[in-house]
Amino acid sequence: MSDKISVVVPVFNSYNILDELYRRLTAVLKKHFNDYEVIMVDDGSSDKSYQKLKELNSIDQRIKIIKLDGNYGQQNALMCGFRHTTMDYIVTIDDDLQHLPVDIIKLYKEIQKGYEIVYGIPAERQQLFYRRMGSYLTDKVFNLITDKSPNIRVSSFRILKKSLLKQVINDQRSFVYISAIILNITDNIGNIEIRHKERKHGQSNYNFLKLVKLFSKLYIYYSKTNIFKIFRLNKPQYIINSKKGFKGE
Repeated sequence: MSDKISVVVPVFNSYNILDELYRRLTAVLKKHFNDYEVIMVDDGSSDKSYQKLKELNSIDQRIKIIKLDGNYGQQNALMCGFRHTTMDYIVTIDDDLQHLPVDIIKLYKEIQKGYEIVYGIPAERQQLFYRRMGSYLTDKVFNLITDKSPNIRVSSFRILKKSLLKQVINDQRSFVYISAIILNITDNIGNIEIRHKERKHGQSNYNFLKLVKLFSKLYIYYSKTNIFKIFRLNKPQYIINSKKGFKGE
């Protein structure tokens, strides 16, 4: 493959798995792409994740790292990473290896069919009940606040073209939700089934109350109903640590 690809990874307390993530990601990228970069955004980790990221950056300059000045959330960390990408295609992947790096190839091949973005969707049978329920409710919220087709599903594992990314990074809402932004920009969206593994370390940060809070914020910030604008906060999407900043040159 001759195209150039950026992979953006939001990192939070993932010290124990970053070496394996690095090995598996770069093995795929070196084999299949002409050029690549991996942008890892530390979202205020309290473990030694950032120290590990510095090690990876020191041995491989294609690993670009950013340290945020606090915990802003996965979506805000992704937005930060997006604004530092330089390649033709951009992949987002979680830091816990539940998404398999080798499936980036599936996403890439699917987007070549003419889509602006392709989401990797795990088979329903692979997901635990609470994950299926969370995905179902998220889908229903998106049906309410965007023009999403009922046949399209979204996930945090996706590939998008640079032309779409340029529109996404113009969004300045303090509460960031990447798929909500995308669904209000384009309907040229593909889905492809991928494998989904259970996490090796740690546990999910989501529970029922957090999902309720998430859905409420989605409606406030992304609904087309103007009355909710009065509840929207006006604050930075993220702040990069001024001392540690961006290491990618």
